[in-house]
This record gives sequence, C-alpha cells and structure tokens, in this order.
Amino acid sequence: MEIEELNDQETVEEEDALWSIEDDTLFQPCGLISHSSSSNNKTKSVFVTWNEHYLINYRFKKSKKTNRTEMTKVRIPLPNNSHLRSIHMLEYNTLLLMSDGRVHCFGSIKSLHNISWLKGVRAFARSLEGFSVILHNVETQQLLLQVYMDLPSLGKGASTLQHSYDITYDEQNIFQCDWLNDDYTLLTVTVSQQHEKFMQCLFGSAAIKDKQLHIFSIAGHVFVLIPQDMDGNEAGESEQAYNIELLCVYATSVNFMRLLPAQNLCLVYLSCGSVDIWYMSQLLGIKQRQMHYTGAEWLDYDASSDNGDFYYTDGEQLVRLRFQYDVQLDDCQVQRCVKPVPGMQACTWVQNIEQLVCLSDNNIFYRIAFSLNEVAAVEDGGAELSDLTPAAIERLRGNAQILEQYEKQPAQLLAAIQREHEKQQLVAVARNESWIENGIEATLEFRRQLPPYGVEVLVLHTARLVDLDSCGIYAILELKLQNSHLLLHSSHWQILVYHGQDAHVHRVPTDLLLSRRCRIVIPLKKVANIRLPEFTLHFVAFLELQSQINAVLLPVLVQETRETYKALFSGQLCSLNLYNKPQATDMLPKPNEKSHQPDIHQKVRQPSSLNLEKIADICNASGRSHDKKLELYFLDSKLSLETVEEDNQSVLTLQSKDVAAIYHVKQHLFLNVNPTEENIPPVEAIQLKVMKLQHDIERFYGSQNTEDFEENAQIHLESLLLKYNTLRNTIF
Repeated sequence: MEIEELNDQETVEEEDALWSIEDDTLFQPCGLISHSSSSNNKTKSVFVTWNEHYLINYRFKKSKKTNRTEMTKVRIPLPNNSHLRSIHMLEYNTLLLMSDGRVHCFGSIKSLHNISWLKGVRAFARSLEGFSVILHNVETQQLLLQVYMDLPSLGKGASTLQHSYDITYDEQNIFQCDWLNDDYTLLTVTVSQQHEKFMQCLFGSAAIKDKQLHIFSIAGHVFVLIPQDMDGNEAGESEQAYNIELLCVYATSVNFMRLLPAQNLCLVYLSCGSVDIWYMSQLLGIKQRQMHYTGAEWLDYDASSDNGDFYYTDGEQLVRLRFQYDVQLDDCQVQRCVKPVPGMQACTWVQNIEQLVCLSDNNIFYRIAFSLNEVAAVEDGGAELSDLTPAAIERLRGNAQILEQYEKQPAQLLAAIQREHEKQQLVAVARNESWIENGIEATLEFRRQLPPYGVEVLVLHTARLVDLDSCGIYAILELKLQNSHLLLHSSHWQILVYHGQDAHVHRVPTDLLLSRRCRIVIPLKKVANIRLPEFTLHFVAFLELQSQINAVLLPVLVQETRETYKALFSGQLCSLNLYNKPQATDMLPKPNEKSHQPDIHQKVRQPSSLNLEKIADICNASGRSHDKKLELYFLDSKLSLETVEEDNQSVLTLQSKDVAAIYHVKQHLFLNVNPTEENIPPVEAIQLKVMKLQHDIERFYGSQNTEDFEENAQIHLESLLLKYNTLRNTIF
C-alpha cells in the first residue's frame, strides 16, 4: 500500500521549536512509540503516532558534522475495516498488528506491506533472534504459539517459521476462552546463566540456561510454555515437545508483562490499574508476590525504559512508578513520582535523551523530564565569563527574541481575556442565577374589575374579546425590576406569558420597561370545578454576539401573595347573569341539574394563627361568622366553612358545590398563614409518611384479584377511601 500524498520535510533550527499536528485538529491519538539509532555520523529518531484511520511517521535526522536536524513527516492510511492494535520494532523490521489479526510491515517510511503468511494473530512478542506470536488458524481451528526469524524484507519473502506449538487443548479447554474475544499477551525470554536461579524460582526447574520461555496470558490466565530438549529419536519430528504450566489466574485481563531478572522482579500489569509484583525472596529462596494499585485508568503507558520504570497518563497527570527490590526488608518498594500535567493523551519514553515525549489533546508534543534526585552540578570554570563567539552572540539574539515574545504575551493575553469577558457578559444575562432570582420578578393578583391606573403605569392588555359575565375576572401580573441596568443590552424585549393552552406576546421597548411600572392584564372566565390557570413568564431578546444573532430566554418567577385571591371572595353574591332575550333552546324543559349536584365536603387542619373571624376578614366577609360557621362566595360559587373540635384539634370543614372554590380557599389560607406560628411537621417526615401510604395502596391493589374484588367491591372501596383520606390529610 503506497502513500498518495503528504511528505513534509523541513529543517529544525531550534532545539525547542514547536512540534505539533497542525493539519488535523480532530486527531485523537491511540498510541505513540519512538525508536532511535546512530550510524554514519548521523543520529536518527523515529516517532509514530496513530488514530483509527491513519498513522503519522516523524523521522528526525541529526548530522554530527553540521549539527542540523531534518524532520520528515509522512501520513500513511491504515487498512480499511480494522484498526491498529500495536507496533513492534525489531532489528530489521517494524511490524504493525491489526485488530483483524493481520500483520503489516514498513516497506519504507512511506509504504506498508501485508505479510501474507501471518494471519489471525492475537498476541505478539519480540524474541532474541526475531519474534513470537499467538495465532488462531481458522482452517484447522487450532490455537498456535509460533516463533519466527527476523530477516530483512520480511514482507516480501517466505515464512521464517522456526518452531510451532499447538496449544489448542481440544479435550479440555484450560484457557476457558473462545479464542476470538479475549485478551492475549505474550512474552518470550531466553534464560541467561546469570539469572538462571531467578528464572527457575518463578517458572520451574525446567527454565535452564539458554532455554527459551514463552509466558502468555489468555482471559486472565497466565501460563508458561517451556520447550523440552529433544533426544536423537525425536530430532526428526516436525513439532518440538513442550510443557505448559498455569502460573496464576486473575479476575481481570492482563495488559502486558515485564521481566526484570537483574532487579529480581517480574511485573504483571492488569487492566484494572493494578500491578502484580513477582520476586524471589532472598531470605526464603521462594517466589513471593505483592500487589500495587495505581488508583487510575491509563489512557496510555510506556514501560520500555532500561531500568524498568513505568510511565502512564490518566488525562490529569503524568506518573512514574519505579519498582525496586529491597534486600534488607525482603520486599518490593514502589516509588511514585507525579507531574501535574493535564491533557496528555499518549506518551513514550525516549532512552537516548532520558525524557518522556507526550502528545496532548491539542495535538502538541511535549518533552518532560523525570528525576527523583536532582543534583545541581557545578561545572569547572562556571563562574568565568564565556567568550563572545559568533555562535554565542547568535544564541543571545535568539534569547532576546524569545524574551520579547514573552514580554508581549501579557498584553496579548489581556486582550484575549477582554474579548472573552465581553462575550461572557452577554451570555451571563441568561446564565446568572442571582439575576434570575433577584433581578426580576412578577406578582400575580386576580380582580373582578380593573382599578384605575395613572400615567406612570404601563398596562399591557391582551388582544382578546371577552363577553360580560358574572364569572369574568382579570389576572394582573405586576413586573418588578431590581437589576434594571442589565436590560440595556437590548433595545426591545419580548414578554411571553403562558397559561393553559394560551400564549400572549408583548414586544416592549426597553426604555418603557425602565421608566414606567409595567402590568400585564389578562381577562379570564371562571369555569365551575376548574381551578384558575397557572402562569409562566419569560423575557426574550435577540442579541448580536460576534456577528451572530443569539436568542436569550430569561425565566421570570411568578409569585403569589396574600392579595392574589382576596378580591375573588366576598360575603355575599355580587354578580348574577341575566338573559333578557331567551333563545329557542331555553323554551325546552330541562332537568334541574344544579339541584341534584351534591355538595363536596373536605376537612383540613385549621391554622392556629387564623380563627374564623380572621378568615372572614381576609375573605372580605367581616361580621359574617356566626356560631363557628361562615358563609361566603368565591365569585358566584357559595362556600361554607365550619369549625369543629376533633381529637383536641381544630378542624375546618369546607363545603361547596364547586371543587375549585374549595381548592382556592385552601390556597388563600395557605398564603395568609404565618409559618413561624404554625406547628408544621418537617418535610422529611411528611414525605416518609406519604411514601408509606403509597406503598400500602400499591400493596392493596396488588393483593386483590378480579373475582375477589367483584364480590367485596364495597369493602375494598371503603378501604381505599380511608387510605385516600389519610393521604390527603397528611398533605394538607
């Protein structure tokens, strides 16, 4: 697969020049690796990063003669219908393991070639002379562990297979996996004479000198495969004998393993963020284990450093873990070094400069140094003045230019902050909670007739024709502006009023809203047994923000006061509908439905701060209470109130043919009650009691079948009515 386009080559003059991915701002890295080598007086470094669709090669060449660094950047698209899982750099080749099990290699820095004789690969590991893989053969349905040689031009030649081990286990699936959807890892090592004792302690007595071991994991099970030495009779056989031993089982999958014989450590990194540490106890001479939990999910990690340090990023910080075996304490010590550098998405350790190269979420590369013991080295002659050579003068000029840029940065930053402040000021009109709560509010009041208003009041009427009727009323919304200067961002404001299925829109200039008191008048008609509507009020304006028109919607809290319903109550019937011209339908006899309409009774707990005389005063019916009884009217609906004593408590009995009259008189009483004088139980206790009653009702319904309910319908209805009355009295 050849590259179509993208080959950027440039000379990097400054060591600290900005290195970033500028042509794709949506690039989300899935990984980052690096490799360095030196030959022919040139130092070459290669960095590879990739996402789901393509990878980017960065090659740096630095000449020791000219001391100039050239960077070559190449973008290579990945094969379709698969994504890149990992990249492995060998001595002669760089291999790419794809999610579909295929393996590709670099023909050059600009091309990829598929290795046709490698398919179904699940895990990959580098060995001493080449590489080893775990692959699934679809044709034979075998799970194989194979060892290959690494040769130049690997993708163009024939298979370099050295050994093949069948680890299928058809009779007994000891791996407990389906081969397709589980996580695989593989580690191939060769036992050296110096570390033979350590290897035998961890992996058994068969791990002798010059023996090649294969440590692999499948679905959280860790195994070791040790080939057996062949005698003269078995030398001609195609397959080499081997033993497989189960080392341990984890509840989670294994990310990778790192073997450090020189440090007496074997590290198993788990996907849950834990590290299982294996080591040989120098005191007991046996294998010991120790678990270390990092407490974070790894966005990316690197464990390729020569001393075994582990680096990872979790998006908020960079962390280095250093594992050291302590001979005196006979355990493993973990040193943790944290760099609070947020936004890093991928990282790789560069051994030749001993720094961590990271790629951030804004596609900029960073070099970060880690050190636990920073020693200030004083060079000989450091106090003496250096010679003013041309190179030194050029460095001073470069530093002066950088200093000049730093001096301009505060002004540039201040200008950017000022622009952002202006933008946020406009947006804050709709987001400032304190302004919404205290800046503007509306009070609701119902009246039978409109009071006279002076010239200082702006009355907004709705464009609606309403016939004269004894149940006709007016809803008056009075606007009160506290932080009126914030309305100056727009020359006009639209006031939206919603109630029921109706909506009213008023477009008012801002200067009128600020100079005059505003009242919105909405005519309504009271319908029997239907409560008065609830009102929703919004302020809307269209603001120009950076050449764009944006709508700002401000919700306004509509408050009810003691005067909201007072004008609707009276001690006598104040209006009555008279029809002078009878219609044809009026001549027909009609049943007297009103006389047969039953009265509605409801008992509520009487507030201690409101006796019957005070209730008559707040309902415009002073002097109408006699013998603990009060009769008044809600518009044209008659309402009776009576005070009785039940269980040493004053109970107020409400009676009317109009359920809306009962509802609004309770609401009117609630608005006139002083909460500090009432013994009101806590809200939590009421909620708990309501939930218990709801549970009893649900259990009552669930315990009844259809036949039993039809036979004892009256008993069940009485029980349900008792529960309902208890629930209603709890709330009211």
